[in-house]
Amino acid sequence: HTTRGPTLKSRAGDIHLEVGAALSPPLDPAHGVGRDEVRKGLKALRPVLPQLLAPGAPSGFLRVLGRRKLVEGILVEARRCRRRSPKDLIHIGIGGSSLGAEVLWRALAHPQHNLLPASRRKGPRVHFVDNVDPESLGALLEWVDLRHSLVHVVSKSGGTVETAAAFQVVRQALEKRVGRTWARHCVATTGKGALGALASRERIATLPFPEDVGGRFSGLTASGLFTPAVAGVDVVPLLAGARRMLSRMRSVEPEQNPAAVAAAIAHRMETAKDKPIHVLMPYADALEPLARWFVQLCGESLGKKRGRGDRTRHVGPTPLAARGTTDQHSQVQLFVEGPPDKLVSFVRIQAQGRQVPIPGTEPAAYLDGVRLGALLEAEQRGTAVALARAGRPSVTWELPALDAGSLGQLLVALETQTAYQAALLGLDAFDQPGVEAGKVA
Repeated sequence: HTTRGPTLKSRAGDIHLEVGAALSPPLDPAHGVGRDEVRKGLKALRPVLPQLLAPGAPSGFLRVLGRRKLVEGILVEARRCRRRSPKDLIHIGIGGSSLGAEVLWRALAHPQHNLLPASRRKGPRVHFVDNVDPESLGALLEWVDLRHSLVHVVSKSGGTVETAAAFQVVRQALEKRVGRTWARHCVATTGKGALGALASRERIATLPFPEDVGGRFSGLTASGLFTPAVAGVDVVPLLAGARRMLSRMRSVEPEQNPAAVAAAIAHRMETAKDKPIHVLMPYADALEPLARWFVQLCGESLGKKRGRGDRTRHVGPTPLAARGTTDQHSQVQLFVEGPPDKLVSFVRIQAQGRQVPIPGTEPAAYLDGVRLGALLEAEQRGTAVALARAGRPSVTWELPALDAGSLGQLLVALETQTAYQAALLGLDAFDQPGVEAGKVA
């Protein structure tokens, strides 16, 4: 078996997708997807991208990449806030309104950003409030100096109860600490709702949350970009990478569109190969939030019921987050020898930023001259080979480097893959009636 195989054509600087370890052959037809099956799925996907880019599309997550004025507004506000030199930035949101920003910040900021002294940091320490656990938020407010803090609250509707509750707690603490000037410490990314009305009334600086973009698809809007920008991340090449992937998808046939190929394979795995679990397993600590973001993106977009009455069907893959190499010593045992019900999507970094050599001493003298990055890559390939030998399918997203351009490409590819899978399932990827039912209850 080989984990290599068809690799979609790409230019220097492009991310690319290895799919050989998901195909039949080399896998048995019961576990691998045949080439003709992939081609059939790609044929069905041909009209989807033009539909996503059309003015009346149900989501503008791709069209928003061309709205330059939105980006300019984010950068202007980020520069204004940076001039005030806040020591801490508290990001309040939930779901995509928090995960998008966390993905970008964790992947692109210094790995120990919050632990660095102020003289070595590019911006304030960053704290994400994405739950209503009183221990976490209470402890944060006991520790940060709100006189030198900035609060970024994100809610499209303004009525999400967790975000509203957390913001009200932080607002009260701000009022006690700084008095009537509390609103100067806040920025709201929101739409036309209760939070927008409050921001207007209290003169809180506001960034628009695009009406045609849902939270889990909002990472490349103010929802996801503003906090990393204030923290010192250059988001301009991130957007350039996103536009590069969109341009690539528009200019090639579906057979060379990595998002379409990934979707066609994942769809067949779920619907024809009895593999309803889709694992995202990045081999980079900085991409751990990406796996959690993928779980929300996939779960809320594809886990739906279809039809009515006796014809009701409950569809959608179950997303699972894993991290290499850590989960090789826990979940991979399940992936290799447990039920054959999983597709694993690896994320591998081709060129590591830091070169850390391993000394040739005991207890593993044979590692002399090997770098940690090479070991990390060998671990990923070894896991893929072990899966293939056991007849378990996988695909691999390879990034040239863990940089803004590559990350922008990957986010757009995974978002578009999700939209493609929804089309193959006959679903609306952009609603979440199950979430709304929980809110009402």
